[in-house]
Amino acid sequence: MKTNMKYEIKPLTEEEEALIEEKINVYADSMAPSEPLTEEEQLVFKVEDEDKNVIGGCVVNIHAWGRAVLAQLWVDGQYRHHGLGSMLIRAAENAAREKNCYYLCLGTADYMARPLYEKHGFRVFTINKDIPMGHVSWSLSKRLDKGVPDYIPTNNTAAEKYQVKAGTVEDAKIISKGLGEFCEKVVPDKHEYITLSKKLVDADGGLVAAVISGVNETDECSIDGIWVEERYRRQGIGSWLMGEIEREAKENGAYVITSYCCDWVSAFFFQNGFTPRGELENYPRGHTAYELEKRI
Repeated sequence: MKTNMKYEIKPLTEEEEALIEEKINVYADSMAPSEPLTEEEQLVFKVEDEDKNVIGGCVVNIHAWGRAVLAQLWVDGQYRHHGLGSMLIRAAENAAREKNCYYLCLGTADYMARPLYEKHGFRVFTINKDIPMGHVSWSLSKRLDKGVPDYIPTNNTAAEKYQVKAGTVEDAKIISKGLGEFCEKVVPDKHEYITLSKKLVDADGGLVAAVISGVNETDECSIDGIWVEERYRRQGIGSWLMGEIEREAKENGAYVITSYCCDWVSAFFFQNGFTPRGELENYPRGHTAYELEKRI
């Protein structure tokens, strides 16, 4: 196929990336209408000491179709093992329920707190070997519409002294920094994040296709979205563009490509060599969502 002779690849700008995300969301909503009253937003929760210093917190992303993601959870080292983590997990669960979510998902690794999440009723649905390299990571989920008993840690002294409060964007930066520093002690960053997002344009500069992608600090490439304009579909353009991203990812040191999709586009990824490493049942309702990988 001579697609690369007919079209030109160019970097995708932030404005164009937002446009592609909107196109993907509109199409997805046509396949599975969003859950009523579920709007995408980010929530931040924090715990402060007596001097108003943030000593722990979490970031919760509310997504369409009734799913929330506990994207980050961090407790300062000297305050761990006293129940602060459990307080933050409960705050995340309660907030997700208030936002009409029936799934709460998260990712963790062998140097983090999987046992604590499992005590709170989370279950593993994806195992990621050598992600990051030399370690194992997992995706966990909890159905918030099921009657799972609340977990109270044996050492719960933090609940007597501290309370969880709503946080700000600045608090989220503190949480992210604390978690990042903890993770980097175990898995040091190899480089800065490398953006690979690209668009394919025709001779007149019109958009043909686009992919949102990048290589993270530990050499994992992620495909966060791919789109082909309707009149260009079923011509192999999406597969060709995916191949170009794979080539560039290899050139930048990536050893694996990961992605996430729902069942109405899963055949495309399977045809391009991706393997489902885990699935989220009945999400969206009546469908299945997949976590995917391709070793390169």
